[in-house]
Amino acid sequence: MELNTPSKIESHAQMTKENIMPYVPSEKTDGESQDRNILDPLAQQLADGIAKVASGYKYDGAFLGELNYALTRLIQHLPRSLQQHQGFKDEIRYWMYAGIVGVLVDVKDEYKRRVNVGYEAAQIEKSGDCYDTPYYTRLVDVVDPAGTKIGTMEVQLKRTQETLNIDKLPLKLVLQ
Repeated sequence: MELNTPSKIESHAQMTKENIMPYVPSEKTDGESQDRNILDPLAQQLADGIAKVASGYKYDGAFLGELNYALTRLIQHLPRSLQQHQGFKDEIRYWMYAGIVGVLVDVKDEYKRRVNVGYEAAQIEKSGDCYDTPYYTRLVDVVDPAGTKIGTMEVQLKRTQETLNIDKLPLKLVLQ
């Protein structure tokens, strides 16, 4: 049995190009990268296909099964394509499987952070908060120097009687 010792992990990291996080570059990155220009239309085409198929089912959540299927097929096709186009010896290796699963988890986490947090804040403002745990967050308005609201932020708090039954702190964070 082969163990993942630090030396093995480091040598795998050294195999990656320049030991960098694999962000997808754009023209903004270096003035010439076309990765996003190639991938964005493919993502739009897949989204349009999912929406078209799901529309035949006549209920709002129908796209979820189609999305699940499309992602399932994508992560099965990708290792074969990598083997074909990049000459990988094996169709699937543990590090590839772990990397694909890691990417899916990262996508989920970033989507939740970048999209769901804002949606949750809007729902808290609309309907109220429901957390009363020992530690929780409360909203605070973010305003420009003229006092115009530009958004909200969460503030992490330890539960107190002063903040327990309010949804938004009676404070404003002013951005200069």
